[in-house]
Amino acid sequence: MPSCWIEVDLNAIENNYRAVRGICGDGVAIVAIIKANAYGHGAVEVAKTLSNAGAQYLAVTRLEEALPIREAGVLAPLMLLAPALPDEVPEAVAQGLTACISCFEDAERLSQAAATQNKRARAQLKIDTGMNRFGVASDQAIEVARKIAALPNLKLEAAFTHFAFAAGTARDTPKVQQPFAIFQSLIAPISQAARISSDGFHCANSAAILRFPEMRLKCARAGTILYGQMPSSLAGEAGRQLNLKLENTFQAKARVLAIKMVQAGQSVGYGGEWTASRPTQIATIGIGFADGFTQEPQTRRESPAAALKKTARQAALQLAQLTGLKGDSAHRTVQIRNQKATIIGRIAMQSCAVDVTKIEEVQVGDEVLVSLRRTSAGAHLPRVYKRA
Repeated sequence: MPSCWIEVDLNAIENNYRAVRGICGDGVAIVAIIKANAYGHGAVEVAKTLSNAGAQYLAVTRLEEALPIREAGVLAPLMLLAPALPDEVPEAVAQGLTACISCFEDAERLSQAAATQNKRARAQLKIDTGMNRFGVASDQAIEVARKIAALPNLKLEAAFTHFAFAAGTARDTPKVQQPFAIFQSLIAPISQAARISSDGFHCANSAAILRFPEMRLKCARAGTILYGQMPSSLAGEAGRQLNLKLENTFQAKARVLAIKMVQAGQSVGYGGEWTASRPTQIATIGIGFADGFTQEPQTRRESPAAALKKTARQAALQLAQLTGLKGDSAHRTVQIRNQKATIIGRIAMQSCAVDVTKIEEVQVGDEVLVSLRRTSAGAHLPRVYKRA
């Protein structure tokens, strides 16, 4: 095994898909979101798993995310959630992707590229109902859809939108219901104007699937819930009420690289931010910020308020160390031999140190379980896949 890797449970991903399918019902088509390297899990293997499990559609954000999936032989319908750049359009057509149309000019480029290749491009119309990132304005959507339908070499499949507040608080509910009402009011007119079925129109993301069943329509987008995560506490509560059983799909792991005893008064790591108050056994493990473990070092300029808060936090930590209290670092832990070990000192690029004084028989090479934000996990880290 390498010194740092991501263990992915493909059976759990498939089971989560079936669980989501169960609450949506057979009448709702599922668009399985595998953007951002399938939320850090590895898009190619996840695409194969979800396609084989029956997902009617796969979706990524960018063209470069779609190409490895196609190169791996996955031929399932694959959608781009953002418009392709002008120079990317011919490749999107060549790969048989369903493009995102954010304006009529996007559609014209698709039609021209498809004509050049003697193909018929596939596309869906993105409607802006308040996110204000991209998409045609809702009051222009019907006319744009009519014009798109008149273009040669282009098949408009459906329209979709995205909610800005679906995962928010209860007070945000009207901010979800209003754009849904706008989108819902456009379904029949757009279907008629473009002469297409309304079955493929979609607006519900993971949070809306759980919190607002009426927004599932006949097609819904499942993203983070496929990977065992709830998008918010409200969504989690809705999931419990639906008896949705999700499984963990992701575990970051590292190994112990070295073990060392440091004496009282000796510091560990860059800047000497941690100093031993007693003889302490230190294990260095093979994961750091370059692997996605914390966001250090900061590359953005801090606001004055953030800088003051950080200074106060560091002062509190130093005081805690001097007085023998645990301080902030006690909240950052890993798991070795089924026991928690506290991270000490500054996390380095590809390693960090943990206190293993109270854990017996720790050895070089021992496996360490690490909590890691999934989409921050380095793409360079090997993904090790578990199957039944």
